[in-house]
Parts: sequence; C-alpha cells; structure tokens
Amino acid sequence: MLLAAGNWAYLLDLGLAFAISALILNFVLYQSKLVPRWLSAWGFIGAALVFANYLLESFGINPVEILFIPTAVQEMVFAVWLIVKGFNKESMQ
Repeated sequence: MLLAAGNWAYLLDLGLAFAISALILNFVLYQSKLVPRWLSAWGFIGAALVFANYLLESFGINPVEILFIPTAVQEMVFAVWLIVKGFNKESMQ
C-alpha cells in the first residue's frame, strides 16, 4: 500500500505539478511577449505532451517516453536564448 501511495505521490506531485507549472509559465511568456512567441508556443505544446504523459500514466497506460523530448529540447533552447539575447526589453516597459 505504501508503494502504491508513493507511485501516486510521484505522479501527482512531481509529474502533474511540473506539467501544469510549465503550461502556466509558457502561457504567461506567450501573452507577455518577453521571449519570441514560437519559443513559448513550443514550450506550451511540449508541456501539454508531458501533461498527457503523466495523465495516461496515472490511468495505468504506459505512454511512450518520447513525449518528454520536445520539452527537454525547448528548455535547453530557452536557456541559451536567455543567456544570449535575454528578455524582450520593449515589452517590459
């Protein structure tokens, strides 16, 4: 019973919380135009795939782990973008 509770805690706490926070972050970035819209849209789509992965996993369906790849690549591109270009200063005023 403790192992089952641990699995549910992993799915809900780590998985769905990360996916929902990534959805919110990319939605806010898309609306505020602090980064290019293609980058935040890419992150939103990737976060939706991660959300779908954890949702399917919570119902006992083992989805393909390839659903994490768009989010992983987007986060690396996003980090490099912020280091090289930074935020859009015109939209911050």
